[in-house]
Amino acid sequence: MNYTAEDRAVALAGVFQAGALVADVAHGRSLDEQACRSSIESLFVESPDSVPEVFGGLGGVRLGLLLMRDALGNDRERSHAEVLRYALNIVHVERRFASQPALQNVLETRMKRVKEQLQHFDIGHATITSALASAYQDTLSKLPQRIQVVGNAQALQEERNAERIRSLLLAGVRAALLWYQVGGRRWRLVFSRRTVQAAASQLTEQLSAQ
Repeated sequence: MNYTAEDRAVALAGVFQAGALVADVAHGRSLDEQACRSSIESLFVESPDSVPEVFGGLGGVRLGLLLMRDALGNDRERSHAEVLRYALNIVHVERRFASQPALQNVLETRMKRVKEQLQHFDIGHATITSALASAYQDTLSKLPQRIQVVGNAQALQEERNAERIRSLLLAGVRAALLWYQVGGRRWRLVFSRRTVQAAASQLTEQLSAQ
């Protein structure tokens, strides 16, 4: 199947969105709950007909597209640099995880269990968040290259926030895998930044017109 620059931008926006949400939780800021829900729900989308469908439609990564457009610009703010750092780290960790079949099998088993729990709990329920966080901790956290999260000490010490951060990082890694599957590569993000930003800008304009 041939994928477009827009498809890659949508997938990468999922990575940026997860990174932005992680930063918000870590700093104790208010969270875009709809964006958070779209990111977490993407973990359970199987055999989508299109890339946007992974996130429930293009609107599901609105936050990620806006941040990606701004973070890759020349006039990006300090907060954008933090989101960009998380995005690059998530992409890096996903590639390391892709070379660990044993951990992948563990994660697959754990995700099947969480999917069964969704028959009894809403996706935003603390039980689901805790289960996803545990799955992340027992798999991706075992890699030597882990994603370092910084923020407000008080916010980071709260178990609920720690679990939410891990579940969002898991969603970010899933988006990074999708990005790789549709032709995304780390070197393109570094050396073709303008192309990626242009695609993100075009998609945000498309959303604004809806």
